[in-house]
Amino acid sequence: MIRKRGKPVYSRQKVGHWEADTLVSGQGKSKACFATLVERKTRFYIAVKMPDRRAETIENAIVAVLPAFPPQLVKTITCDRGTAFASWRQMEERLHCEAYLADPYCAWQKGTNENLNGLLREFYPKGRNLSRVAPATLKRNLALINAKPRKVLNFHSAQELWGFELNSCCI
Repeated sequence: MIRKRGKPVYSRQKVGHWEADTLVSGQGKSKACFATLVERKTRFYIAVKMPDRRAETIENAIVAVLPAFPPQLVKTITCDRGTAFASWRQMEERLHCEAYLADPYCAWQKGTNENLNGLLREFYPKGRNLSRVAPATLKRNLALINAKPRKVLNFHSAQELWGFELNSCCI
């Protein structure tokens, strides 16, 4: 339950707390989607293209991406209660972190991810067939989002802050 998250998650003072969601095409026959992750403190944003929204596919995508970072930068994941995140317990075990589930119909409880999904929608509007998105194009668009200075980050970019955190934790 999301109410059991500790104060460090809410305060955004420590790095390593992630929000997860999916971004779907919205219509058509394509089942392709993106699994999206954002680190709460730095607002560093990741999206992974997937062929479908099955729980196993989402779990494998997230477990494939997050271990690329040091374990101290992956402490918690907050996701919704949709069927795409039904295997949250397996994610906890495989990533050695804690998973929290947002309350039903409370997207604001993972609002950072919802906001950044909105920015990604500028590149991939609803109705776009996400199965046709080239990985290089997705990577470039994510780089643009992460390179944008933000007022909430004191006019730093998410990429700058994430790079700082990576260097700080691993030296």
